[in-house]
Amino acid sequence: MKETLKNRLYIKILAADLISNFGDILYYLALLNYVLQIEHSNFAIAIINTSEIIPILFSFMLGYFADQNQKRVATIIKTLVVRIVAYLFVAIIIGFNPSLFIVVVVSFANFISDLAGQYENSLYYPISNQLIRAEVREEVMAFRQSLTMSLNILFKAVGGVLICYISFRSLAMVNAFTFAVSMMIVVCSKTEMKNYCPKEESQEPKEKQLMNQLVRQLKKELVDAVSLLWEIPGIKETLAVIPVINAGLAVVTSIVVLHMAENPTFCVINAEITIALVAICETAGRIAGSTLTIFTFKKMKLTDALKITLVFIIILFSGIIAQNIYIVLAALFIEGIWTGCVDPKMGALIFNSLDEAKLATAFGGMTTYFQLGDIVSKMLFSIMVMCFTTKTIAGIYILITALFLGYVLFYDKVKR
Repeated sequence: MKETLKNRLYIKILAADLISNFGDILYYLALLNYVLQIEHSNFAIAIINTSEIIPILFSFMLGYFADQNQKRVATIIKTLVVRIVAYLFVAIIIGFNPSLFIVVVVSFANFISDLAGQYENSLYYPISNQLIRAEVREEVMAFRQSLTMSLNILFKAVGGVLICYISFRSLAMVNAFTFAVSMMIVVCSKTEMKNYCPKEESQEPKEKQLMNQLVRQLKKELVDAVSLLWEIPGIKETLAVIPVINAGLAVVTSIVVLHMAENPTFCVINAEITIALVAICETAGRIAGSTLTIFTFKKMKLTDALKITLVFIIILFSGIIAQNIYIVLAALFIEGIWTGCVDPKMGALIFNSLDEAKLATAFGGMTTYFQLGDIVSKMLFSIMVMCFTTKTIAGIYILITALFLGYVLFYDKVKR
């Protein structure tokens, strides 16, 4: 870790990312509060959530374009300019009387900002890859994840206070300011960053592609990326299991809330505290898991961490069937520990196994793929709540998780 902390350029890039995260978290909380001032707030919340989810589906395409980019540092600066302009526009539009139309416009600006942010993150992959040695990459990714999640909790607390005292227009200005600070860090580090992109100015620009050619190329890149990922030891189980893990975790809060409606004793003190504890246990577990990966779980196999995660998801849903909220919270915390261990191990494995020219494409495709479990699960859950009790739904998730646990155990046994 000392080596990483002494790496001034890596710390600058990390600081730029964390500062922009504060703005994102702050304004998301602000939007959720803003919709309470208008009629049809449920519809407005759906619009905001959609603007947050849809950019994930573009991750692969943005990763592909990032890998093709010949001027990474200059483009990173441009993406930050786009995000600054987007929120300066929000600061103007949100000053009018609250309405659903304003929510639609602001959500669109947020959508554009998120797309630019995803593209920006993809552009950083080869730079970060060269800044960190392969031997310490897992440790560094665990540190970054732990720090990011810890600060996110702090940012949410600070954001909750600021929303009480600052106007929505001022909050939009604060968000634009955070992107401006990030941009200044990148501008000041531009020369250093270019040293890790030696080919960006030397390659000749490529000819523009027609739409049908682009679609064919994207399809080919996706097939190639999946093929490369499939060849990495231990990644097959990961590709199969993580969407299932995400699918289960995506509905935990909703199923807990529904179960409290059916059984008021299924809570800790009251409903509000229980909902907060669900979020805190998961996040605290991931922070602990990331920290333990640095010091304790260095030699832990990725597949072993996946097995333990699946086991505790089964215990989590069993706690819902048993109507014991304490089992649910304990399982959620311990599951979070192992999920926090899985993420940096998987990230380091991919960084260490793939060509730098394919990193953004591979990570973009993985992000979209893994999040599909979340999206599909929420859609199916919305249908199941109309037909089944929460205990039955919990049983369905236990069955699905158990099947994939069996798959991992069987596959591991066959390999041996």
